[in-house]
Amino acid sequence: LTAALVNAAGHGAPRIAAALGYPLDGEGEVPRLRQTASRGRYYDVVGPGLAQAVTRLIYPLPDHAGAALGVHLTIDTDGALHLGPDATWLEDDAVLDYRNSDEGRAEFLAAGQRLLPALTDDDLAPGQVGYRPKLHNAGEPQADFLVWHDGGYVHLGGIESPGLTAALPLADLVADLLR
Repeated sequence: LTAALVNAAGHGAPRIAAALGYPLDGEGEVPRLRQTASRGRYYDVVGPGLAQAVTRLIYPLPDHAGAALGVHLTIDTDGALHLGPDATWLEDDAVLDYRNSDEGRAEFLAAGQRLLPALTDDDLAPGQVGYRPKLHNAGEPQADFLVWHDGGYVHLGGIESPGLTAALPLADLVADLLR
């Protein structure tokens, strides 16, 4: 059929691996390929002057048993300030819903005030929602993303936001594996 197949299908990567006959929970030389989706919500920080007061990303100390690095402050390329993401583990058959219902505002405000004490409820507006493919389950230590190959098959799994930063080195690695 093909001499090489690079599986970089994000949330769909395990489904492709299973269709090719690879065990998702690991077996022998095959690592765990199963992923769990983690839903993350953001709030936009819209308070006047707050975005200008923050000039660097601000992260809390990580909870290594948690699903993510914790709610943190990020700045986008336009200088807008965002608070998030949180992490909610989903069942395998869950529908991915990208609406932010605003039901986590109090928790976001409390987390945000630990990083930016001047933050008030009026400074927050519901922002984007995204989904991260996780290689670990709730309550397990965080796992880095996976690059695994078997002959001409290369599997990239659990690659979340740092994967965008690492895209070019990942491409070089995949090319090296297929040479």
